[in-house]
Amino acid sequence: MPTVLAVMAHPDDIEITCAGTLVLLRRSGWDVHLATMTPGDLGSRNLTRPGISRVRLEEAAASAALLDAGYTCLGSSDLLVTADEATKRRVTALIRKVRPDLIVVPSPEDYMDDHRVTPQVVREAAFGSTIPNWEATLDGETPSCAERLPAILYADPIGLEDFAGRRVPARIVVDITGAIEEKSRMLEAHASQREWLRAQHGEDEYILSMRRWSADRARDFRRRAVKFAEGFNPHLGHGFPREDVLTKALGKKLVRSFAAGAEE
Repeated sequence: MPTVLAVMAHPDDIEITCAGTLVLLRRSGWDVHLATMTPGDLGSRNLTRPGISRVRLEEAAASAALLDAGYTCLGSSDLLVTADEATKRRVTALIRKVRPDLIVVPSPEDYMDDHRVTPQVVREAAFGSTIPNWEATLDGETPSCAERLPAILYADPIGLEDFAGRRVPARIVVDITGAIEEKSRMLEAHASQREWLRAQHGEDEYILSMRRWSADRARDFRRRAVKFAEGFNPHLGHGFPREDVLTKALGKKLVRSFAAGAEE
């Protein structure tokens, strides 16, 4: 069974950016594992950091259960995701344990450093996962060295925009119209964040924003029947697989690939 590992910065990032594609991969027989760098420990005006962390970890696990997926928190703190040695070793241990064929990470052009640093950490950790002399332990486990590197995909940034407000093009677009309700239910599992965003940003659009951004990306598919979509860009760095994993897994009816640098 092929395996996909989604590693994002905070609980609910996966549901906003790539859960529809994960639903489709699960339907196609893939094993799915979700992970976040932090427990979302700053995501409340009322609860303490330990208190909101417990709530959000429960929400993340509940969302993963809807996908019959595993969930792991990697132990960093909000606003403090860094590419240090300890973090890289924890992520390497997770990669060795899960043995993914594909890893999905945030866009390096996203709006905040936690999101931008996470893909850097995961790339380095994945590279190290095949190096025997790079030791890595997570939760008391020291998995054996991986045999090969996984493919890596960068998901859409939040709102499809970079930190300067420019729309970020996607080289791979997935039709998630048939998975949007499952994606919405997974996001709804993060009830605490609806209240947080309403208090912090004065908006009550948690689910509506996700659906609007998915509808915006669907324009790139150029088919009227495609109402919702998610976008990705492949990591093409030295040593990593360059094959189009999503088209191979889901087929050309659900995946549209564009030439490098092109957005139709």
